[in-house]
Amino acid sequence: MAPPTLHNPLQSALKDALAAWASGVAVVGARDAEGDHGTTVSSFTSVSIDPPLVLVSLASSARILPPIDASGRFSVSVLAADQQGASTHLATRGRAPGFGPVPTVRLHHDLPGVAGALAHLTCEVEARISQGDHTLLVGRVTSASADHTLRPALVYHQRGYRTL
Repeated sequence: MAPPTLHNPLQSALKDALAAWASGVAVVGARDAEGDHGTTVSSFTSVSIDPPLVLVSLASSARILPPIDASGRFSVSVLAADQQGASTHLATRGRAPGFGPVPTVRLHHDLPGVAGALAHLTCEVEARISQGDHTLLVGRVTSASADHTLRPALVYHQRGYRTL
């Protein structure tokens, strides 16, 4: 039996409650025969160091899922406070595919990453789990790098961008 669908008052209350949770902002990237793909996410977390696993949550309707499914790979770029424009662009619904004006770098497996990000990871899909209206991707990290300049991270809290 399928779980009950949330009613609008509960959906609204849940969104308000979840807005209280501060989250870092990242961009998930992928590449296929048509080119680079990217989308902004705030649901990204470490799962395990040994083995090296991370998790991202994407709307099941996200245009980036088919390229990830086709290649079995994705990248994660952890954004700095000065990269709010990149986040906003890549979060815009209905925009043209690709990264548009957002500068990119090539990562392991020729995956795209956001240039100047605080950290970059490349991953191979370890598990794909459908839950509600989202798809959870567990990725086995194949490469990782970090910017050690201690620039502040971009944070999303109470439906707006913040900095640490």
